Amino acid sequence: MLAIEVLLLVTGAIDFGAGARIVLVVESLLLGLVLLQARSAWSVYRAARAGGRDEIGATGVALDAVLPAPAAAVLKQDLLLWRALYLATRRRKALDADEVAVAYGREVRTIMWLVMVVDGVLLVVVHLALPWPVVRMVLFVLSVIGLLWLAGFLAALHVYPHAIGPRRLRLRFASFYDVSVPVTMIKSIRVERSSKGLLRSAEVVGGTLVMEVSSSTNLVIELTGTHVVKLRGREYPITRVRCHADDPVKAAAMMTSFVGGADGSTPTSV
Repeated sequence: MLAIEVLLLVTGAIDFGAGARIVLVVESLLLGLVLLQARSAWSVYRAARAGGRDEIGATGVALDAVLPAPAAAVLKQDLLLWRALYLATRRRKALDADEVAVAYGREVRTIMWLVMVVDGVLLVVVHLALPWPVVRMVLFVLSVIGLLWLAGFLAALHVYPHAIGPRRLRLRFASFYDVSVPVTMIKSIRVERSSKGLLRSAEVVGGTLVMEVSSSTNLVIELTGTHVVKLRGREYPITRVRCHADDPVKAAAMMTSFVGGADGSTPTSV
């Protein structure tokens, strides 16, 4: 719109006063639209909070309601990464009070630390080597943004662990995937290493939810029936889960203790 107005002004089709009035009208309409969308988003947010979602979950629902899916997905990822950085500085994890963390991604965290160190060194070297101030500034800004994203991803691997509690088994990969299975639906848990070589960190393959880390899983969780999970906006029925933990034996024992306590039954052996 602004480009069209500039063209009209340059060609003399309209004068400055008319252009200013057009801008005022258009901007007022856009402001009204933004306010209406904000009001709608706030209503959805409050309803989601009343339904039991936390602040981030409710914000995600609100964004989905008022924005196109791609834009909402990008904003939700940004929010989760910034939240991860905040929680990391406070030395906290995103867990409910009744949940216990199950760590994963040790190898990924090590690689990410190395990448951050190398990128930091390259940032300094490039900034000192380039003779053009504008190019240096542009590359500096892009490099800082990249480092912040890497730091957020690294923080997300730490503050968004898998979690087990009396209500659910929550499986995550950084800020990208967050899937829950009711504890009452867990039949058995065993240590078993496998690799599907998936293109994505989470896929449903033949009724099995596979959440790989470094292209492998080391835990198999059998369910008592069919459970529906949501990945990338689609729903999938599953009867089994394959996931990864840094210490699979300890993780299996911990999960099994909650499974046994979920309905008063005898814990399933690991």
